[in-house]
Amino acid sequence: MSPLEARYRRLLAVYPRDHRARHEEEMIGVLLAGAPPGRTRPHPADAADLLWGALLVHGRRAFGPVSAPAWRAGLALAVALWPFLMLTSAMATQLLSVADSVRYVGLAFVQPISILLRAEPIVVAALPVLAVLLGRRWIAALGVVLFVLYQAGGPRFLDLDTLLSPNGGSLLLAQIAAVAIAFAPAAHRAIRVIPRRALLLWGPLAVAGLTASKAIVRWVDVIAHPGIVTWKPVPWLVVAGLAAGYACRSAVGRRAALLLFPPAAALGDLGDLPSVPTATALAQLGCAALAFTAAVTVTRRRRGQRRAPAS
Repeated sequence: MSPLEARYRRLLAVYPRDHRARHEEEMIGVLLAGAPPGRTRPHPADAADLLWGALLVHGRRAFGPVSAPAWRAGLALAVALWPFLMLTSAMATQLLSVADSVRYVGLAFVQPISILLRAEPIVVAALPVLAVLLGRRWIAALGVVLFVLYQAGGPRFLDLDTLLSPNGGSLLLAQIAAVAIAFAPAAHRAIRVIPRRALLLWGPLAVAGLTASKAIVRWVDVIAHPGIVTWKPVPWLVVAGLAAGYACRSAVGRRAALLLFPPAAALGDLGDLPSVPTATALAQLGCAALAFTAAVTVTRRRRGQRRAPAS
């Protein structure tokens, strides 16, 4: 193999595998036939054309008509995962609330009734998750009833500002998602794409990451160290980035991760970006990007090892 052919093949590696299997030899033949004698490197125009062509092929597959079924499945999976995010958020918030009570009054003085009150939002958020996992309509209906009762206990029941707040509107969306999934078999099948083992792995990691990200502002002197508080989202973003990279093993997972990442990032208070310096915001997103890249790299290596023949 000549140096020119080897470099062309490295450029063609950016094309999808099945596309290369069908067209690589033909493309190599055309490129080598058009190259002048003695050339050892691809012409810049040829390299640009190859890279642009690869981008178009990937774009058609990702967003063209052929990708519509994967997008529908990805949207269904994202909707199915939303109640899990709400449960994660409720658990992280209440864990910090309990930690604050223990810190200021001591474990012996924490009243059981206060623990029960803090468990209410977790129960309200857990019922949609059970409805999604089991596909039971009665659990979804019970979740809606409990959500209404939970909101009725507040001072502004069904007030627009309350429903649009993170503790109201997001939970309402989770209830709607649970009802849709429980009453639609096709939507219920979406959650089965994720192995139960993966849920058991990423669930505790998500709770730990979101709790850590929210704890920074609780246990740091905000006035004395405002710069530290701006890094609050990072632990959660790292977990979200790792989960997104893990999800990229399939076309459906890639689309679900893309749809869920913005609202998931906002749970870790990345929604405060307008008030964060640009350099800090880019660094925060860079942490998520590094975690995503690491997860994709590890996943691809493990998949390659499984495909490799035993020696």
